[in-house]
Amino acid sequence: MLGSELAGRDIAILGAGREGRSALSWLRRQFPDTPLTVYDERAVSLEPDPLTTVVEGPLEAERLRKHDVLIRSPGISPYRPALRLARAAGVRCTSASSLWFAAHPQLNTICITGTKGKSTTAALTAHLLKAAGLRVQLAGNIGTPLLDCPDDAADWWVIELSSYQLADLEARPSLAAILNVSDEHLDWHGGAAAYRRDKLRLAELAAGAPLILNFSDRLLLAEFSQDENVRWFGHAEGWHVLENELYFGSQALPDLPRNRLPGPHNLENLAAALTLLQAAGISGLDLRPALTDFKGLPHRLQYLGTVGGVEFVNDSLATTPVATVAALEAYRGRPVILLIGGLDRGLDWTQPLARMQGLCPQAVICLPDSGAGLAAAMAAAGLLPGRGIHGVPDLEAGMRRVAGLSRTGDVVLLSPGAPSFPHFRDYAERGERFAAAAGINNEKETAGLG
Repeated sequence: MLGSELAGRDIAILGAGREGRSALSWLRRQFPDTPLTVYDERAVSLEPDPLTTVVEGPLEAERLRKHDVLIRSPGISPYRPALRLARAAGVRCTSASSLWFAAHPQLNTICITGTKGKSTTAALTAHLLKAAGLRVQLAGNIGTPLLDCPDDAADWWVIELSSYQLADLEARPSLAAILNVSDEHLDWHGGAAAYRRDKLRLAELAAGAPLILNFSDRLLLAEFSQDENVRWFGHAEGWHVLENELYFGSQALPDLPRNRLPGPHNLENLAAALTLLQAAGISGLDLRPALTDFKGLPHRLQYLGTVGGVEFVNDSLATTPVATVAALEAYRGRPVILLIGGLDRGLDWTQPLARMQGLCPQAVICLPDSGAGLAAAMAAAGLLPGRGIHGVPDLEAGMRRVAGLSRTGDVVLLSPGAPSFPHFRDYAERGERFAAAAGINNEKETAGLG
């Protein structure tokens, strides 16, 4: 939807979070004299504006259908009944991301999604493009909201897209990557089929453009094995990981900075980023020195420091069982005390627990709300850590239990496998409180990826 199509319309913004506020600022710049409405289900504090009406409380179809256009924030599911009824009444629903793409069809864009690894892959891609001498803007679900970016900011735009953003996105990316697809956010999407459809929507949007996919992902392989536009990473002919080493074809790239890239899943993220660069016409073989400067991302296997001979690693952004298994894989062979649990979304942990058999931590601290169920499931699966499975009422109690269990050489790993709600504001607060309980200043973003 072009910005010009909004002129003279009754416009409402759904959600006053990061993207909602960005959309409000953009609309106010475009239409300084137009009345706007902002809906949020929580209490909202915005800059006073006589032309902006704020409505707090549950979204109601009766209110929404009175507007011409709804600009949906990513946290608001388009599958909610109020939005379905509004669209049925003829209300146009769009998003800040769709507005940006409509306004900038000529820009070079790299769009990246995946159940896990998309933030790190986006950051790696942007970092390597900069190392190649290009101007790069990292935006979307990571970095700066698209509508807040200056129009002439970059030669390439690297845009991370979540399933929340993809569900109704209108865009035409220059390059696109889907890293993997496993069940996540099923409550928001209304089921596994809808989630997978929304993730794979990126392939539809990128029709005719190079599409970078993971050869080891069964769903992607089954869906796109005959697509001529696909370039696979994880395939023996391209960038792939073999025995914990990165290869391009038969050429190995040894001696990568492993403190920057812990675990084979991060080498897979790097393989994806290098395949994207190759599709953009840039050889990644000469960019290996740039990896020593890559700082990684906070809350993704972030090494916080060592206290009393015990390492503390913050992987608070691991909100899926698959991500937790990947974190344990990154520390294979090390004695790990794992902190796990969070919002209970009813996910099936059967397969992840089976994969943990060969990665069994020395001890497991089970946090609310899903911790009690996980403790029972682990015991039923025969996972018997030598130092036990311990249910605790909160993170701080869990860290006190860690103090009595840990030994020199241990890795204390917060990798919850679940979202942070309702006990924390977000994953960042959870990671910060973990660092504080460990007695570490989390402001230093030492190396580690996810």
